[in-house]
Amino acid sequence: MFQVIPVPVSLLATNFILFVACYRKQVINKNFNNTIVNKYYNSGFISFYKSNIRFIARVVVESLSYISAKEQERLLFSNVNELESQCKESNGIILLASHYGNWELACTMLPKHTSLPCYGVYKPLKNKVVDQYMFDKRSKNGLQLIPMNKIGRTILENKNKEIAAVYILIADQNPNSKNSIVWTQFLGVKTAFFNGPLKLFQKYGFNVAYMEVQVGNDLFEYKINIKTDLDVGENGESLVDSYSMILESQIQKAPQYWLWSHKRWKRTF
Repeated sequence: MFQVIPVPVSLLATNFILFVACYRKQVINKNFNNTIVNKYYNSGFISFYKSNIRFIARVVVESLSYISAKEQERLLFSNVNELESQCKESNGIILLASHYGNWELACTMLPKHTSLPCYGVYKPLKNKVVDQYMFDKRSKNGLQLIPMNKIGRTILENKNKEIAAVYILIADQNPNSKNSIVWTQFLGVKTAFFNGPLKLFQKYGFNVAYMEVQVGNDLFEYKINIKTDLDVGENGESLVDSYSMILESQIQKAPQYWLWSHKRWKRTF
């Protein structure tokens, strides 16, 4: 649909379908009321839900549509030179991303702005057909996708070949196992974060950066700023706290641009 129907039409249709179907309304409502966001979002849940669904529709359409050269110019990357410098300094770098803004575009388009190899760590989908489609879509601009259980092997292979690479982890997902949890305060709630970035930092000594995505008004319009000044602590003890604080700051400014539809708080402290 997204390849033959004009993008604005696809956007309207997707938004209508998601809203009429009450897409994940109960999950979004629970998350909204579970956090401090509902205390400063004065318009109430219905207004928030509409704005969040509108943005989810935008992410879906942008991620599945063909992106022209002109539209690619709307994605503005900054501080990539510092990312490259930090990566070469530690022979690799952990780039933390999140489900804020269009994370798909930010991650998949980064390889077009750097000569460094970029790896995206992902969890394969159970549906093999959909998984292959998304794999091909995400990797066509040079992003190399690796399953979560193979990241260690990939890093060792690159280190043995003295290849400095960027390893992108979307780190605001609910951990699969209770053994892979780091707890921190997030949006007023004690929240479980995945400890993968911390383990990689402690094992390989990589520098750590954050991919901050700022949302523009037009389709495909984003400013992607690479922040390399995270306070991770001497042994990584501040890494998760720093990550959660940066993401929380973004969400507080414009909460509708985060993916509230995933079950972020399935675990309780």
